[in-house]
Amino acid sequence: MSPPIVSLPGYDLLMSNTMEATDEQDQGTFQDTERLPNLTINHLPEELLLEIFDSYRQDIDPYDIQWRKKHVWIDLTHVCRKWRAVVFASYSRLDLGITVGPEKPGHIKTILSGPLPIFIDYKGMYRDISGSALWRMRAALKHHHDRVREIAFEGTNTNFDKILKVTQCAFPVLDSLILHFEYNYKTKLPDTFLRGPDLPDLHLRRLELGRISLDSISEFLLSATTVTDLSLVIDTVFGPSPEASLLTCLQGMPCLRRLHLSITSASALLSSTPKDIVPLSKLTDFRYIGHSLFLDAIVAGLSAPSLLDVDILFDDLPPIVHLPRFINEIEERYHAVHVTFHEWEFSFSLQTQSEHINKNGKSRFKLGPVPRHSQVSTIRISGALSTKLTTVEELHVTFIRMSFNFWENMIPWRELLQHFPRLKAFRTEGANNYGIARALPQDYEEPDDDDGLAFLSALEEIELGKNPTLTDESPRGPELAAFEPFVSARQQAGHPVKVFFSP
Repeated sequence: MSPPIVSLPGYDLLMSNTMEATDEQDQGTFQDTERLPNLTINHLPEELLLEIFDSYRQDIDPYDIQWRKKHVWIDLTHVCRKWRAVVFASYSRLDLGITVGPEKPGHIKTILSGPLPIFIDYKGMYRDISGSALWRMRAALKHHHDRVREIAFEGTNTNFDKILKVTQCAFPVLDSLILHFEYNYKTKLPDTFLRGPDLPDLHLRRLELGRISLDSISEFLLSATTVTDLSLVIDTVFGPSPEASLLTCLQGMPCLRRLHLSITSASALLSSTPKDIVPLSKLTDFRYIGHSLFLDAIVAGLSAPSLLDVDILFDDLPPIVHLPRFINEIEERYHAVHVTFHEWEFSFSLQTQSEHINKNGKSRFKLGPVPRHSQVSTIRISGALSTKLTTVEELHVTFIRMSFNFWENMIPWRELLQHFPRLKAFRTEGANNYGIARALPQDYEEPDDDDGLAFLSALEEIELGKNPTLTDESPRGPELAAFEPFVSARQQAGHPVKVFFSP
């Protein structure tokens, strides 16, 4: 038996107001299907109608503008009484609400006084908030704070101070808070922000703060214990141990599933390795952009074995100290690796077997781009991934628009390939294949006990892509000949390898 549709408090008033609004519409615009009882749609159960409406909602594009700001869902309520009843009784599932922003509302005036949730949307407010725009914002935040479900603000620090004045009370249903400032906001958020003098617990699920100092939000983060989606863009970090402060906040977020961090600069003295590891067992999405020193200090105190989506972007070569342990604890197994060298940087992408089978699927684990700093930079990163590379069966190495001679001397192929003991297929594109051939063992003097035989022992094929040092008319036979000593030695050892050109 399907679960009943839960009714919305104030539903009768809302229905009445909307019906009045419908009656004011041009009678030729909407037709009540109840006048045509033989229509199949009139016999659909409410649960099925709800599924249809929700599918329609998810296909709306752009969603925030059409569904949230222009309230296209009201069109559904104009069809018939049954549709109105289903829509309003399922306001949470259908994400219904009234958006309050700088633009003056139009046709929704008749239901502004109803019980629907309120979305505060003041993005792009780099001009002064004044007049009716300021009045609407104050009215919604001050007099209807018990209905405010989302607050989104992007603008100047001065405009945010106007919001701050009317948010010193409790917001019991608030589950999403997005604040982006014009420049680094250093004013410490008061304890009463969104909580009031009684300091009740926040019920936020999504928290996104941009261009703000860590010191100004630490106390606020400690109260956000129900957050599942956290995104922080921090301009600077100060103090003797800023990473310890952030780790303390994360320790109080046991439900966290998504963590995105961006640290644009670090003017701090990082403390020693944390004694305790903060377990984030439900975290499946981790993204970091910025200063590598702060990243290593953060992951030193984190454990997230359930990670599926990892995206780490450095602004310099990281000190590889704690990152390997953090990565190695991830339970996911990887089947293929893509290493891309592009001009002055390189990156690693890891794919599970299902992602690799789906040729159009994107890698969910990405590390880099990493800027070049020394000859060992590639080995440092591959070393950080070493445990995850032990299960990899396919390696793709691609060179794109770059100084070819530079990378030829920068890549110690033998050391890189040693991290792939189960590698079966090695594919290149845009590489100097002669350099790769020189790095492979040429003979095995003692096949039964020789380190060379253990090197790439599972390898079955090498696929050679286009060599940028050759023209289209250049013969490619010499490239295959360069691999002949390795192929012959493997054949004699009973581990044949096939070398061929990409079609």
